[in-house]
Amino acid sequence: MNIKGLHLFRQVVATGSLSEAADRLNLSPSAASRLLSQLENELALPLFSRARRTLSLTEAGTSFYQQISNTLDGIDEIPLIARDLRNRTRNWLSVVTAAPLANGLVVPTIARIRRQNADVQCTVHIESRFEIESKVAARGYNIGLISLPVENEIIPVDIMPVLRSRLSVLMPDTHPFARSEEISPQQLAETPLVTLAAGQRWRNRLEEAMGEAGLRPQVSFETGSTLVTVEMVRNGLGLTLIDAVTLPASAQTGLVMRPLEGDHWITYASLHAKGPRADLCEVFLDALSAHVEERRAAEPQTAELVYLI
Repeated sequence: MNIKGLHLFRQVVATGSLSEAADRLNLSPSAASRLLSQLENELALPLFSRARRTLSLTEAGTSFYQQISNTLDGIDEIPLIARDLRNRTRNWLSVVTAAPLANGLVVPTIARIRRQNADVQCTVHIESRFEIESKVAARGYNIGLISLPVENEIIPVDIMPVLRSRLSVLMPDTHPFARSEEISPQQLAETPLVTLAAGQRWRNRLEEAMGEAGLRPQVSFETGSTLVTVEMVRNGLGLTLIDAVTLPASAQTGLVMRPLEGDHWITYASLHAKGPRADLCEVFLDALSAHVEERRAAEPQTAELVYLI
């Protein structure tokens, strides 16, 4: 299979232009056109319609792109995997997670490791849940950090539960609910909320908690980022569901968290490829545990909302 032709195909889809795609791959337009034709002949699929001298995806081309997109992403990760293998002897750790966990857990953990061992180097990558699971399984990263359950249970990874964190409601410290010890679903039903879009993990948690009480959330604003919901709360646009793990103390100025009434907890876990692990994985997990315990000791509320497994 002509990998260069596949990369060109993806660039044409991404840019909508054969000439721009050719520029990105340092090809002449004529060479790029021949490469696409060779790919179509090899696949025996008409990927593009060439009516009126323009390229537009055929139905088969659209389906083919959807099927190979993740495969090409995997090919793009090959240099990263090779670099990771080259650098293992130089104390290099690669961690993959979601943005809120990177801020709340991973960065403080790496800072702790670095204070203890200045030679340690680390890369932190932000990916979707599916990409975290699949790339850790393929040894694209040393370790992944996510909330459970895993997205795709057929992907072969080792799952190590690390800590549990109680679902809480985030609000300005001047909000009337700030005087409550816990927030009930009934209270949430009476106030505007900001949250993620339908289908995203935090939105699902909100709807499940409210649904158990026979209620529906009053969503006023939606976003694709947990970090953005925090700023929406800070600016008085509504309350949101969150936990102490994803919101470090440094980000809580002017805000308070109150636990959601009932037994609502999130379990966070580290993911590892099957087989031997890099030595720094254990160093990372030990430092993560030490960071959590330090927060629990310094922040009485965190001690009630988070505990190590």
